[in-house]
Amino acid sequence: MANEIMNRNNLMRNWFNNDSWIDNIPTLFDNNSPEVSTLKTDIKETDKDYEVHVDMPAFDKKNINITYDNDTLTVTGHRDDTADHSDKNGDMIMTERSSGRFTRQYRLPQVNNKDIKATYNNGVLQINLPKLTEKIDSEHHIDID
Repeated sequence: MANEIMNRNNLMRNWFNNDSWIDNIPTLFDNNSPEVSTLKTDIKETDKDYEVHVDMPAFDKKNINITYDNDTLTVTGHRDDTADHSDKNGDMIMTERSSGRFTRQYRLPQVNNKDIKATYNNGVLQINLPKLTEKIDSEHHIDID
């Protein structure tokens, strides 16, 4: 039941069909970009649904936005600055925690978008996307009168 999720060509096509495609260019070449390293994702597909788990540690639930449009699930989150700006003496020797706006997109076709459910617990966003019970053909024959 393999899906097209891991196919980078499909990811590129999705990104270029989206207004924010330029923001996602680093993820094509760098798996350590802030988006990929922060929003690590597992996706499971069954006959009935997709189950998506996204690691979003230290995000406030109110700063997470989830949309589904044109067969694409988009997860966006904003995390406030975690840097210690009070370090006037230069005692901070390392900082790795990132802040700002993060976005990931996933191509998940044939989803019943009215029944998508999401929960956020212990820094993990879980999204359940039930598949349509009736498969919609992407090709439609049109008769000529």
